Amino acid sequence: MRDSDTRDNISVILKATLQTDGGSRGNPGESGIGYALTLPDADDPISYGGWYIGYATNNQAEYHALIWGLENALLLNVRQIIIELDSELIVRQIKGEYKVRNEGIKPLYELAQLLLSRFYSYEISHVRRALNSVADALVNAAIDNRSSIGNYHVEYVAPELLSAADVVGTSPLIQTESATEGSDETDVERKPKMATGTYYLRIKEHFDAAHALIGYPGECKNLHGHTWDVEVEVKGTKLDEVGIVYDFKDLKDNLLSILKQFDHKYLNEVEPFTEFNATAENLARVIYEQMEELLPDEIDIVEIAVWESPIARLIYRVE
Repeated sequence: MRDSDTRDNISVILKATLQTDGGSRGNPGESGIGYALTLPDADDPISYGGWYIGYATNNQAEYHALIWGLENALLLNVRQIIIELDSELIVRQIKGEYKVRNEGIKPLYELAQLLLSRFYSYEISHVRRALNSVADALVNAAIDNRSSIGNYHVEYVAPELLSAADVVGTSPLIQTESATEGSDETDVERKPKMATGTYYLRIKEHFDAAHALIGYPGECKNLHGHTWDVEVEVKGTKLDEVGIVYDFKDLKDNLLSILKQFDHKYLNEVEPFTEFNATAENLARVIYEQMEELLPDEIDIVEIAVWESPIARLIYRVE
């Protein structure tokens, strides 16, 4: 059933649902994107596509997929768009619940917001991967074949990202004294010289959750719970004007924003643990990946430590 009207002899689709997905095998690694655009009360999409985009991170692929899907929806004159993604991080960033700190993601985020502003209205929500199966299948098919598939109306073109030269002087994270308005050489000369070194910060929070280790040859295969303690250690070398490398409060807020999705939950039913076991190993890695997206580029993660009990700790580092 087509939900449309006609304005100035141009067919207009009043409302449609857009599902998009992006995937990277290796994160970063070979990546693909996919989208499916469906009208209300219809089973088959009116427009869908998958495209191999080469080497990218998972989050970059997710944004490229969203952008490509929105471009196709705009070409088809969709007025109201309902967007469903299985990336909770992207959804929260679009809604403004998470800040976009990664400089490589910011241009994609800004382009997505620009495209969204061209619709009369939009809604965006997170869905489980099982409910986003069409877009997910298109991603995998595109990567497997290293090609494009579908009946898309706009070919995928990688958006031009900001270069370092574009960012200098416009971003508070990448600023040179010569690009700072009102600075002069005498001001620079009066600044005290600081010894070079690295600053390390560590914070600790906890949450309560249950899990079951499918396939485990022991009692842990049964449902059981833990009070999980999680430690995050980060490092940086550059102090701000106050003399802080990164605020403990901001680091704590970052961690709490990640842990709240797991608190008092059965982890086996929470993304992404519907795809693999909710072990301490996988939990630490997931927290690392989500934390990495929340931190500014000049702050690096040293390690994530997950405690299942006061005497059992697992550490995850990226060498």
